[in-house]
Amino acid sequence: MAEAAAPSAREAQAFVEYLAVARGASPNTVAAYGRDVREYLGFLGGDAASAGQMDVEKWLGFLARKDNGARSSARKLSAVRKFYGFLQERGWAQNDPTEGVPLPKLPQTLPKALSTADVKKLLLAPLGMTPAEVRLRLMIQLLYATGLRVSELCGLTLDAVAEGEGVVLRVTGKGGKTRLVPLGEVAAGTLHDYLRNARTKLKGANGPWVFASPNGHAPLTRVRVFQLLVEAGERVGVKVAPHHLRHTFATHLLANDADLRAVQLMLGHASLNTTQIYTKVAGER
Repeated sequence: MAEAAAPSAREAQAFVEYLAVARGASPNTVAAYGRDVREYLGFLGGDAASAGQMDVEKWLGFLARKDNGARSSARKLSAVRKFYGFLQERGWAQNDPTEGVPLPKLPQTLPKALSTADVKKLLLAPLGMTPAEVRLRLMIQLLYATGLRVSELCGLTLDAVAEGEGVVLRVTGKGGKTRLVPLGEVAAGTLHDYLRNARTKLKGANGPWVFASPNGHAPLTRVRVFQLLVEAGERVGVKVAPHHLRHTFATHLLANDADLRAVQLMLGHASLNTTQIYTKVAGER
């Protein structure tokens, strides 16, 4: 049997291409995994095939000294573990040195949800009727009314808006999976107004995205949505980020006796256990 080739930057690139093409991972996931694997290879000096469990443990210690939290280190280890699985499938590595290394123990933290009062402040924020402010109002309403991830909000295209008896969004989530999320009357009305009027006056309106970047060649970035939402929150004294509205959507539904399975489907969670954590948040309110 020929000796396995030593993994290098070339194999790392093959891994991220595999994630994108064969696994259908989102661009954000592909970028994060690629970054984590290359960081690991940099620590090793590039020779992943000859690394042992002690090398992996030293790397985790190095991450801890760099003030990486347990959650960040666990994510990085998970990425490297998947990388070794890929290498073994290709015959580029015989052993997986991460196999005997446990994931760092994560602290039990509950998602942060906004109070009903803070949500009302945000929804009633003194925004004007300029196209940009109508867009921001719609973003706030959609994030709270649907529980979308910010990447899903940015990725919404015009053909994702389906109308029948009501308005439904076709949302492409993690792993390229599509789900249908219904819109309430208020958010649907704001969406209609934005698409018919405000959007046509914004730069980038020729693109296929509901929220386009100024050049129209790409959707508005997650960073920009985050900035806009923070600015809206500052106007009314509410500290908020996009994921807070996702958490609030789930928490408020469950606090009002919504079906857990229905909430799971709307959030796009693969496991019901992930959704179940919101029952603890709702129970504390």
